[in-house]
Amino acid sequence: MSSSDKKPVFLLDSMSFIFRAYHAMQRQRPMSTRKGVPTAATYVFVNMINKLRRDFQPEYFAAVFDISGQVFRDERARAMTKIRKFNIKTQTFDEIDYEGYKANRTEMPPDLKQQLPYIRRALEAFHIPILQAEGFEADDVIGTLAKKAAEEGHPVYVVSNDKDMLQLVNDDVKVLNPVKDNMVLDRAKVEETLGVPPEKVIDVMALRGDSIDNIPGAPGIGDKGSVEIIQQFGTLDAALDRASEVKRKTYRESLENNRDNILLSKELVTIHCEVPLELDLNAMRTQPNDVSACRQLFTELEFTTLLKELAPAEVEHPVEHVLNPSTEEIENFITQARQNGFAFALPTSELETIAEQVSEKEAESVEENEPKFKTMSLLDLAETTEPTSSGKQELRIAVAANTEQALLAPLSAIKQILEDESISKRVHDLKGALRALEHQGVQLRNALDDLMLYSYLINPTHASHRLSDVAARFSNHPLRETGENELTEAVHAVQTLTPVLRSEADALETRQAYETIDLPLVPILLRMEEAGVRIDSGVLQRMGERLSTEIHRVGEEIYQRSGHRFNINSPKQLGDVLFNKMNLPKPLKYGKGKVVSTAQDVLEELADHNEVPRLVLEYRQLAKLKSNYVHSLPLLADSEGRVHTTFNQVGTATGRLSSTNPNLQNIPIRTELGREIRAAFIAAPGRVLFSADYSQIELRLMAHFSDDPLLVRAYQTGQDIHTLTASEVFGVPVDKMSKETRNRAKAVNFGIVYGISPFGLAQQLGIDQHEARLYIDTYFARYQGVRAYIDHLLEEVRRDQRVKTIFGRVRPIPDIQSRNANLRGFAERTAVNTPLQGTAADLIKLAMIRIDRRFAEEKLSTVMTLQVHDELLFDVPEDEADQVQAMVKHEMEHVVELKVPIVADCGLGPNWRDLK
Repeated sequence: MSSSDKKPVFLLDSMSFIFRAYHAMQRQRPMSTRKGVPTAATYVFVNMINKLRRDFQPEYFAAVFDISGQVFRDERARAMTKIRKFNIKTQTFDEIDYEGYKANRTEMPPDLKQQLPYIRRALEAFHIPILQAEGFEADDVIGTLAKKAAEEGHPVYVVSNDKDMLQLVNDDVKVLNPVKDNMVLDRAKVEETLGVPPEKVIDVMALRGDSIDNIPGAPGIGDKGSVEIIQQFGTLDAALDRASEVKRKTYRESLENNRDNILLSKELVTIHCEVPLELDLNAMRTQPNDVSACRQLFTELEFTTLLKELAPAEVEHPVEHVLNPSTEEIENFITQARQNGFAFALPTSELETIAEQVSEKEAESVEENEPKFKTMSLLDLAETTEPTSSGKQELRIAVAANTEQALLAPLSAIKQILEDESISKRVHDLKGALRALEHQGVQLRNALDDLMLYSYLINPTHASHRLSDVAARFSNHPLRETGENELTEAVHAVQTLTPVLRSEADALETRQAYETIDLPLVPILLRMEEAGVRIDSGVLQRMGERLSTEIHRVGEEIYQRSGHRFNINSPKQLGDVLFNKMNLPKPLKYGKGKVVSTAQDVLEELADHNEVPRLVLEYRQLAKLKSNYVHSLPLLADSEGRVHTTFNQVGTATGRLSSTNPNLQNIPIRTELGREIRAAFIAAPGRVLFSADYSQIELRLMAHFSDDPLLVRAYQTGQDIHTLTASEVFGVPVDKMSKETRNRAKAVNFGIVYGISPFGLAQQLGIDQHEARLYIDTYFARYQGVRAYIDHLLEEVRRDQRVKTIFGRVRPIPDIQSRNANLRGFAERTAVNTPLQGTAADLIKLAMIRIDRRFAEEKLSTVMTLQVHDELLFDVPEDEADQVQAMVKHEMEHVVELKVPIVADCGLGPNWRDLK
């Protein structure tokens, strides 16, 4: 990085990055622990430090902080009693009282303030010294240390994204901005970026002032004007002395009438480089992390990824990894397994396979019978096989009957105990294990513990339940994903962590959901995946041609109405057309200098005022249908025309199933084109498709939970709930009810279930927030039982910071106590919806288990093929249709007894769309 013989010194402007990390994550997704501790800024900050150290491997590194209390600038700023503020509307200067240095700064957000101690703990664990000085700001400490280090011959890198720091740049000091891809600003780069060399940065900043720090500068002279003036006159003093020569009136008057305050602003923006502080390079020398302190902090903050990156902890009794066990060692293992059960791990199940969808352009270049998805596995099957006497490769499987020894044994040696009903087994990802062993001719029996399902029950909000992530969260010995002991380490983790997670699940009282729902559902889902759903490629081909025509038509209309031809799929080009060439209003949440978003919510807002954004939304929907379904599904079909999705039990926070490769749960059904896709899902010859769909299940559950007399009576008497709500909320007689009025009531009903706000309802119905609030208030006035239920529920969630379904499934809601109103509001909406959606998800899973059992008992040939939220789809022989319809309807409607009837709407037909 430098020709100097001495190592560079890195000085981190800590608070600038902490604030940046906080606000960046506020725009993306909040993060908090199960106990409600906010962690987003801490997580981003720690990752930034790690990246910085990886990229530059600094020899000397320190983090510089501000401290609370008065600084010397406060005293100097008192010399300003009055300041002028430029009024853009009147083009004049208004004189106002000056409130003081940094008086405009808002108080630090409470959820950020709460994270500062954790950030300091992280720096301490990294052995990075924290530097600060009483009476001075971080900028002054950095300036002083940079000057002293440079005087001792060390190159200096000030790590900051603050333009004020550019005044420090010289031949020995540079500014490093990690936010801008590690951009290094030397003298030339400063002049290129700001328009003036480093020694004139102070003069420019003095004219600009700083609204954040309440430094007035020269009112009416902005970023551009400040540079132009210094470029013209060379210095601030010269500009003030020769102000009469400035041509622009507002600039000239500002310089002439604000001389003293401008000079005082210069003092305030000047970094003081004479802080009484010693440069102790030995204290700043990089040291290895305190791994124990890191592990303790990351565990407390639930930073799974960071935990995985730590070195494994030392263990008193290291595990013996036996990679080539003798016959005697295998026999000893089997003896222990018969007594205590055992854990096992397979190369295809201990780490989940990652599916990566290739682009449409790539897909068009492959052969027609090639899959559109490429897969990557973190374990290579070939590495865990060995040749048999016949020359075939035999799978080796990792097993452990205790925590001291893990074996990698040939599958044939333990096949018998895998199939032995009397021996309990422990595994991670039971469905994957069942599939892998089935392909090896092994019927796994009595697998009672699935570590992945336990992890999901304990906290369904985690993004991943891979074994490596589970091990990082629940043990001090993170799982290595590489090396020759990889698989035996995996089985040791399963063996060790099973009792730990089982105990946590017990403490949360979630075993009922595990034993009655999650575990028995596993083999059912596997059979559904293997059965697949049959598709008619001809229907999709014809639909593809129609979609291509529609996409072209809509595209041409966009070009005509906008007056420009451009790449509609390019957000940059689309934004340029909408906001620069058509001058549509830019969304307020994207400030100056930011890339203006063309996301769906932005276009939806614009679509109320202009036809082009509406057409772009239509174009995107058509292109999505073509790419995700019409084009992809035939590529994924097997030789019999069947598509095999993969169901994921641990993919949602609500308890619902998700599906991938392909995702068959997100096929749109509200549009005619979306419903057309369902026409491509067909029955096999001599069979029909049968669908059973829970009717308004979440609203019925609301009636059950709230015991609201109006809701309960409506469902018990078969009254239409949307018509009832329209009558109660809008005051419209039932006999005069229009379809539009009923639909508005429907939006209110389901909005309440999802904890909708007046703003959300107003957006959905296209009304103002006052009217939307009136609708919601009137709803709760009529349905007082619902209001009381929600209030009681929120009171419980604030106390417990979690919510449960009827069957004991738990979801943490830590942000319910957040001081951030947005996070708290989202948490409250989640708390209201989760018991409803989560219980509905459990109900259909229980129904699937009961239906599957009935099919087996009655030896039916009907196959359950799909579950999509509240709907089940079956491939039924024609002669079983009546029997299956009656059976499925009965099991779904009587899976539990509620205070109101459960209703399943059923239909039979040749395809998924045309069911009657």
